[in-house]
Amino acid sequence: MKTPMKTLLPVAALVGALSVGHVAGAQQSGTADEAKALLARAAAAVQADKASALAKFDAPNGGFRDRDLYVFCFDRRAGTVLAGQSATKGKDVRTYVDSTGKLFGQEMFANVRDGDIIIVDYMFPKPNSIAPVAKQSFVEGLGDIACGVGYYNSSVQAPEELSRMSREQHACAVVMGLHQPGDLYLACIRSLDKTLSGLEEARQASALRNTCVRAGLKPGTLSYTTCLETGPGF
Repeated sequence: MKTPMKTLLPVAALVGALSVGHVAGAQQSGTADEAKALLARAAAAVQADKASALAKFDAPNGGFRDRDLYVFCFDRRAGTVLAGQSATKGKDVRTYVDSTGKLFGQEMFANVRDGDIIIVDYMFPKPNSIAPVAKQSFVEGLGDIACGVGYYNSSVQAPEELSRMSREQHACAVVMGLHQPGDLYLACIRSLDKTLSGLEEARQASALRNTCVRAGLKPGTLSYTTCLETGPGF
């Protein structure tokens, strides 16, 4: 089956996000207490004026975004995401599965209650990234909708062998919205994997060249060429 080029054009943008996703993790993150405080403010805003609150939650200057902390909300009857990261808006929260296979969206939908805050742990990307990291969210029922705020737990790391694979899967299934299994999803995975493998090889080659130069070897000489083939020997 021939894959429509226009469908896979956004993959190029995903490659950039995947290859630099670790940079987002270096910025200062919100804490559990700050997430709870933001949820309390969000709950009060919803109770005062739901429509206005939902609009503010997604507005850059709406007063409900702090570093990597943000408010997400979903309809408690249909599951539709009403506020949150742009890639999730309009989707059914119950369909969300993290990189470990956990149905965290269904857990939120099924267990949330009015007047109570549940805690859900899962893997999810930070804003402006598609690399899943450990996240803990506090979710509260607010009438016909539920809202939550989560913080990213930098002390918990994803298994190394799942790191790139989980990023690729999240990028193609969640960000691109491709159904799995499916021809377009598989084409997306193959395209990302091939491109990222090439980038990794290029980084390793560049690092080796720099190492050989720092060892005092001059490019173009036999010793430099040998260093590139066998390594610097230390």
